[in-house]
Amino acid sequence: MTDETPQPTSRVQRALAFIAAGLVILSIVCFFVLMIGTWLGAGADQGSGKGIWPTIELLPLGALPLAFVLIIVLLAVNLVGRSRQNRKAGR
Repeated sequence: MTDETPQPTSRVQRALAFIAAGLVILSIVCFFVLMIGTWLGAGADQGSGKGIWPTIELLPLGALPLAFVLIIVLLAVNLVGRSRQNRKAGR
């Protein structure tokens, strides 16, 4: 039986994970705010293009792809760390 010790998470991995999770949560909240705002009557003819509404409408369009890219980067950082750990263990 092998003695596998878990790889400690670095600050970079933890930061990437929290930023990606925060962007996804923020996008989901904006999505629900848009649904509730539309349900309550904040349509295009009633001023949804004014105030904070354009930001709420556009935020998920940028935040979700950015979160996806951060998750891919987190995966790459994790794979590189495991590769280094395996290389050290093999010597």
